[in-house]
Amino acid sequence: MSKINIKIVEVDQENHTVLVKYASETSAKNIDEYPAVAFQVTNYNVSSIEQFIEAIRPQVSLYVWQRDQAENPPTPVDLSGWHGHDVEVEAYTLAEASLDSQQPAVQQNPEVTV
Repeated sequence: MSKINIKIVEVDQENHTVLVKYASETSAKNIDEYPAVAFQVTNYNVSSIEQFIEAIRPQVSLYVWQRDQAENPPTPVDLSGWHGHDVEVEAYTLAEASLDSQQPAVQQNPEVTV
């Protein structure tokens, strides 16, 4: 299991925002070379730094995995046969619960990239 390093680089007490950088053991760059992501602490039910880290850990883990996959793809993809490919697919249907909110669930995100 890979470890993730989470580094708090700035805290805005007035706006309850924490800027965080993160990287895994296998990330292509040093943690300081990546941009920080702002997390709005009030979006999480936390009262300590340990609870905050635990609350953002699933999200950060997903972000690190996606970024590491993009930076270090497991195998090169042969795109030579893709030119001219034409396909018709069914449109993606949002879950009923997300249609009741103002913003679809796939777009809801408690942080802002800085």
